[in-house]
Amino acid sequence: MPGNLTGAGARLSGEVRSIAAVRLSGAVMAHPKRREAAARLAGDLFDVVTDPDPGGRPSAFRTSLLAWSSIPDESTHHILLHDDMVLSSTFFERAERAARAMPEAALALFAFWNSRNGAAVRQGALAGARWVAGAGEYTPVAALLLPKQVAEGYVEWARGRGDTWPDDVLMGRYLRQAGVPVYVAVPSLAEHEDLASLVDNDFQGLRRSPCFFSDDPLADQGEAGAPLDLPVIPFFKRGVAQCAVRVPGTDRWRDLRCEDYLAGLGIDADALRARAGAGRHWPLWLTAYTMGVVHRGERGDARVLDEALTTMGPGGLCHELGWRELAGRVAELRDVARAGLEAGLAERSPYARPPGGSAPRPVDAGPVAVSGADTFVREHLANALADRGFRLTAPGGGDVPAVHVCALGWAPDADPEEEVRLARAAFAGGSGGVLLSSFHVYPERKWVDEETPVSPAAAPTARALLRVEEAAAGAVVLRLGEPYGPGMPQRGPVAELVLSSSLNRPAHVSGPPVQLVHVQDVAGAVLAALDHGAAGRVYNVANRKRLRMGELADAVGKAVRPMAFEAADEPPGPLVNVERAAAELGWRAGVPLDYGVHTVAQWLAYESDRA
Repeated sequence: MPGNLTGAGARLSGEVRSIAAVRLSGAVMAHPKRREAAARLAGDLFDVVTDPDPGGRPSAFRTSLLAWSSIPDESTHHILLHDDMVLSSTFFERAERAARAMPEAALALFAFWNSRNGAAVRQGALAGARWVAGAGEYTPVAALLLPKQVAEGYVEWARGRGDTWPDDVLMGRYLRQAGVPVYVAVPSLAEHEDLASLVDNDFQGLRRSPCFFSDDPLADQGEAGAPLDLPVIPFFKRGVAQCAVRVPGTDRWRDLRCEDYLAGLGIDADALRARAGAGRHWPLWLTAYTMGVVHRGERGDARVLDEALTTMGPGGLCHELGWRELAGRVAELRDVARAGLEAGLAERSPYARPPGGSAPRPVDAGPVAVSGADTFVREHLANALADRGFRLTAPGGGDVPAVHVCALGWAPDADPEEEVRLARAAFAGGSGGVLLSSFHVYPERKWVDEETPVSPAAAPTARALLRVEEAAAGAVVLRLGEPYGPGMPQRGPVAELVLSSSLNRPAHVSGPPVQLVHVQDVAGAVLAALDHGAAGRVYNVANRKRLRMGELADAVGKAVRPMAFEAADEPPGPLVNVERAAAELGWRAGVPLDYGVHTVAQWLAYESDRA
């Protein structure tokens, strides 16, 4: 190991030498324009690997694949650094100790401050952990250590995939498929300098670590001990208080808003807001509060935790604020995060915490039967109802309300006769509940509401939907706009635009304007209907605004990644009035389009098999 790495920004020097069974090597990857800076970082220890096609499409993949392909025969582990990283004074000591303690794992020595992994680092700082398990998203590759055999497997798997996902998403996909655990350092061993991106990543805003010290205050601690594995990770991103929640028994994750997660624990976010006094920074306060609620055990080192809280607000707002604006708010944002965390820690005791590291238990809201075709809407509703404490039972199980999802109108392979049969079976017990229907029941007019006559002589889809609604005796009927969200069919304008944006490809989209509704809002409407809906009453459920294709493409480009697009609008269907649900159920669509689109992008990249 090198013996004279003297501080942050110092170049790597010395000779690679074996300590115990670990022998590290490494490379710094760079565009030829930054070769000189890369050489300063690499010193006489690491190789410098430059883009083999610098005039080609901007991409880090080509260079990273070449770097992972160039591991010396005698090495057991290899480190890859981007040329714009700054290293802590204990970078090599910690990396070597960690490789020895976790020799078969991928070790992320850096994470971005606005990512799930970055939030896991903050939760680790709160718990006093030195490493945390990866949070099921992309694997941060700006400072990554891999066992040699894992790197070789990645190179073989990744060849031919360079025109698909970015290299950090590809790395995450490979490691999950190969069963390689990913652990993230607390605090980070490296920091990002925020030089101008040469692979078109500046749209992301400032890209910093969630917790970095030039001189690690806990340098004398070892790396042994099991990394912290978190079932719930609150994170603040794009101005939204969110939670990543692990699906029990799997390596899959779901994204919820913090207020929805807390509601399942019996915590009313609206009541919290009234007493928080956080003003415009309420989402930051709520995220930190949720961190406190889900935390178990004692607190970690105060210095590490304070640094982690200091970056929380800037990380969640860096998509819209530049460095000067963020720098002027650092103290204010840190104080808000501190206050939220302290409030959450103070109130965590009433919530039952099962043994074994699982998430807090929800309240018991009683039984409900969720039925319908196997669609992403049904899956999300089942999860959302379970989150709120409902016990899911089989359809037709006695005096239990039903929540039935009819897929006609938005699932292209839905069979009308089968949908009618399923609806009759769901409500045969006479216990009522909620039926999810569709806007496609309405006739072709400029404007419609729930009182607009629906003719049995209408189009085939409308006729079938009307039969489904007639079969749902005693149910509250929710007519949905165009549902979207994680798990949605990988076709249609939303999914295709998100994919094109994620892959940095030009998009071509056409279609009539759409009145969208996110699956989280659908779940909110179902909960409101179960509480306040009248049997047989119909409610329209969607966003008030209808989006033309160009507006949708522009919104996707802002939420995911800027892209070139061509959009063509087809004749619109009716504009559907949604005010009755607000007046009678107290429901309005609350998921911002930016956040909603981002949940689709995350699912496509991290959970789907879309190439």
